[in-house]
Amino acid sequence: MLNPGDSDNARLLDVIRELKHSTAQDIIIEGQFKGMPYELLLITMRHSGDHELIRLLSRWRKQHEWWFPAQFNVTEEGTAKWLRNQVIDTPDRLLFMIRAGSEHLGHVGLFRFNLEEKNCEIDNIVRGEQKIPGIMGDAIVNMMQWGKQVLGLRAYELQTFSDNRRSLALYHRLGFTEVRRVPLIAVKSDDRVDWVDAPQGHEGPVERYNVFMNLPDHSAI
Repeated sequence: MLNPGDSDNARLLDVIRELKHSTAQDIIIEGQFKGMPYELLLITMRHSGDHELIRLLSRWRKQHEWWFPAQFNVTEEGTAKWLRNQVIDTPDRLLFMIRAGSEHLGHVGLFRFNLEEKNCEIDNIVRGEQKIPGIMGDAIVNMMQWGKQVLGLRAYELQTFSDNRRSLALYHRLGFTEVRRVPLIAVKSDDRVDWVDAPQGHEGPVERYNVFMNLPDHSAI
């Protein structure tokens, strides 16, 4: 594992790769929220063929599609490919399932590691089941603490939509501050919609903005 003061930043991706391709045992971050124990289960190669997990991720993706940068026809086959190609095989992405007892409640993740600055983005924050209010924030903090202790990260960033008021309120409570907003437009093609940056000089309506926030390294997590 990386030590927080390790100067060899290039080792970070090697550590992440080793974590995600581990087949020996599950990698778990233990947590406790209001006296109730829960776990953050890292998705690795061990889970790439877990059909129940893929079915669950597909259902959650359909439920919350408005909050993703692209809306399209979600299938279990497509979710399986995404899990393998865009999560497990992507060098700088980690995804954790939130599990209380035998039930999965949602997921949280880390993405786009900056090796020089030792920071990364909070990513893929999805509350799958409307249970145990407040656990999402605790899970994010738990994951960020793990990132500092195990990966040597110093700061965090994130992106969310301006109309996602619940997420904005949560991130403000966790200490994130807004640094900029980028206007977005919807680009439609066949059965897909992509939210992309509005071109320079765009004069049409803007339905929503991409809000960039950060948690600097001097913040206590």
